[in-house]
Amino acid sequence: MVDILTKMPEIVIDNRELRSPVAKTLERLGVKLEFKTLDVGDYVVSDRIAFERKTIDDLFSSWLDEKKLFEQLYDLAQAYHRPVLIIEGGDPFFTTRRVNVQAIRGMLNAITVSLRVPILYSLNAVETAQHLLLVALKEQNKDGRSISVHGKRSHMDIDEQREYIVSAITDIGPVASRNLLSYFGSVENVMKASPEELGNVKFIGPITAEHIRKVVSGKYGGGGNNGKEEVRENISVQQGAEELASQLWV
Repeated sequence: MVDILTKMPEIVIDNRELRSPVAKTLERLGVKLEFKTLDVGDYVVSDRIAFERKTIDDLFSSWLDEKKLFEQLYDLAQAYHRPVLIIEGGDPFFTTRRVNVQAIRGMLNAITVSLRVPILYSLNAVETAQHLLLVALKEQNKDGRSISVHGKRSHMDIDEQREYIVSAITDIGPVASRNLLSYFGSVENVMKASPEELGNVKFIGPITAEHIRKVVSGKYGGGGNNGKEEVRENISVQQGAEELASQLWV
């Protein structure tokens, strides 16, 4: 039997997941991480498997507000032979939104049956990271597959491009990006706003506001943050890897 723990796998992660607890957990587990701007998917673990990660809030926002959920998953399915949607944070039927249960069931059925995208569920970011590591170990160390990033978004209109530019800043998700653009009216005005003005926008706290100003006004080539925040969850790298390895399917 191949020793899948000979080396830790590599996972390519979308830049917008840079400071997510999932990325931090994977780093703590010893996974080799490469950050890129991905047009399709959030995490790529081989030439045929990529994951789209959605928290419960993200799932309903992209489905009901942004109207982009099915387009994102269609693009994922077109780009990768084995696309996967991972829903993080519990049961999607227990949401704070008042959505008809049959509508939720129909949405999930459309994803799995019509788009043929399987769904995995995780309770939190640590469990999401464990799913990713498990699949990456099997694909790369057991099956000998390499990573290949591919796929393009089917289309992106001018407003989506504006949202994409703003959301590329760390800690700015799609909802906050739209809030900023709605409040200030343009990408230029967002970039020129003071921390105090940025703080008037929903979901933009003082730390995020200061970070936006640092990104926009800081000198290029100044480097990033060399310090690494600790992952709150206490995870043993070796123990975590061994537990995951023992679960690998045949």
